Amino acid sequence: MDALLAGREIVPETVAAFGSGAPYKVFRVNHKHADLARWQNEPRLRRTSPITLFMLEAAHQALGDDQRIDRQRLGIVAAFGTGAMIATRRFYEGVIKSGPRFASPNVFPETVFNSPTSHVASVLGVAGPCYSILGDESAWVNAVGVAGTWLASGLVEHALVIGAEEFDPIILDAYARVRWVRRTGRFIPSEGAGAMLLRLAQPSDQRCVLAICEGHPYGNPREARRAAAECLAEFPGEKRVHASAQCNWFAPIERELQQAHGWITPPPLPYCGDAFTASAAWNTVRAASLAGRSGSRLLQPVWGLNEQCSALLLGAK
Repeated sequence: MDALLAGREIVPETVAAFGSGAPYKVFRVNHKHADLARWQNEPRLRRTSPITLFMLEAAHQALGDDQRIDRQRLGIVAAFGTGAMIATRRFYEGVIKSGPRFASPNVFPETVFNSPTSHVASVLGVAGPCYSILGDESAWVNAVGVAGTWLASGLVEHALVIGAEEFDPIILDAYARVRWVRRTGRFIPSEGAGAMLLRLAQPSDQRCVLAICEGHPYGNPREARRAAAECLAEFPGEKRVHASAQCNWFAPIERELQQAHGWITPPPLPYCGDAFTASAAWNTVRAASLAGRSGSRLLQPVWGLNEQCSALLLGAK
């Protein structure tokens, strides 16, 4: 985010799809970056997928150096779209090519969706509850809702909410089949993670989650328009909206709503590609920062690309 907002361009690379070999542009994380390489020295992370390293670094940045955070009273809620894709592809590729007898017992545990969450909790010394939610982008909002329930019930004092995705070329043919990616299209797959550290709000807090709309489901583009309108109707009178559907198929729907309701839209995050819950996390971090600086409430729609529409209302307490 710092690089993008400072005007330093991040250039996508061209990657061949695992099955068809067709080339597509992809935003990828440098897995050898020093901020990620330091986590690879942890003994239990030697066989993990990169998604765990993304989550650890995002969680570390969210926690910062605040020594007041009691790890015994800290919980983690993770949101995934595809999860540990690299480990999953490696495991099933071995099974298909060599037979079930040659299935790797070392790789299989890493295919479980909750595995990265478990690794993060262990490395950070988190003793509170850990939970993983699966879905499209809207799973991020569901995760924030779970964290809010934990905080309200006193189960935890702080909650880390993490949205994370990793890229594997096998996903490109799937995206092409549903016409999300085209060789000359604007949609670019991405990977990475984002995290927020939450606690119960205090009167002086400027960056708060004021309200949540956890989901309006749909089954086709026509229903998606209805679901988007119904989701935003839960926040009547909110004119400041952080637009987030920059290059995906939901962009025309978002533009229609913006024109119909006269939204005031602050500058969006420079396009980092689309990475399901990681994208939702990045946009929420950006929106929360804008709301905190302006002192005004800001609505953050989270358009799920294949399941449901959700939203977060952010601003001062």
